[in-house]
Amino acid sequence: MSVYKSLYRITPRFYREWVKKYLSYADFSIQPEKYIGFSILYGLLLLFSLLALFSLIGISSIIAFSIFFVFEAFMHGILILVADSRANFADEILPDVLSLFSSNLRSGLTPDKALMLTARPEFGPLEEEIKRAAKKTLSGESIEDAIKTMPERINSRTLERTVMLLSEGMAKGGNLQNLLDGLANDIREARLIRKEISAQVMIYAIFIFFAVAIGAPILLATSNHLIETMSEISSGLNIEKVAMPTQIPIKLQKIQIDKTFLLRYSLSSLAITSIFGGMLIGLIKDGSERAGLKYVPILLLLSIGMFFLSKAVIVKFLAISPV
Repeated sequence: MSVYKSLYRITPRFYREWVKKYLSYADFSIQPEKYIGFSILYGLLLLFSLLALFSLIGISSIIAFSIFFVFEAFMHGILILVADSRANFADEILPDVLSLFSSNLRSGLTPDKALMLTARPEFGPLEEEIKRAAKKTLSGESIEDAIKTMPERINSRTLERTVMLLSEGMAKGGNLQNLLDGLANDIREARLIRKEISAQVMIYAIFIFFAVAIGAPILLATSNHLIETMSEISSGLNIEKVAMPTQIPIKLQKIQIDKTFLLRYSLSSLAITSIFGGMLIGLIKDGSERAGLKYVPILLLLSIGMFFLSKAVIVKFLAISPV
């Protein structure tokens, strides 16, 4: 535990605040110092172990650092994905929550009792937030102030704006039932419009997916094999015995390409393309780059697999493999 706390203290304050906030958004009960300490400590242990192993078997240390960064990205990306998943579910169920709250008020219940009875298990993360707000109203806090705490543990812009409008409407003496029904209808209509837009731009997301997962790997595999073939052919030529006319300003020289460098460059290019391609798909489909993080592993596996498959097909069927 002392190691975790020491690692936690040396990290920047904004990073600690970010982890604390997203642990709350993801509803993880683990303490921030434990999570940060675990991710840093085991990440460094993994890095040093791989460096020692790769130095013995002659593998570049760049791969070890790449695995370290992948591990850290996974540890932090899982917080974002879980938090966004809870927020999306809350956005989906929010109109039903508002409609049920309005129905409870119409049945003659006081606002605090109506809010308490609105908490249902099928509402998922909103159930706990509604219960917290209802308990505050029972302890004497105004309902306007109580519901303001609901977005603190759910990273939903829709929920935050809805709570703000409700709080302002109640503070100004507006009809709460009409306000709840109006907000519920507006949220439903906005989600329908968003789904229609998402369906219309789906063709662009599909095009990006195929370009990243299929097109780019095939082009890289073809260019790699072409360069390797030209390198092998030029290495077998005796350039000194080739007579060139003095009028043509062309100089022949051997092509020397490091195949290992070429492979690393191709894999790095595919990895970068997969990351930004997944984020772009998320931006097009869901309006958020973070929503595309779930596509990155799929694109990465497909693109690298297609790259090696394309190289094998080119060697087998085109009969241009290097000698």
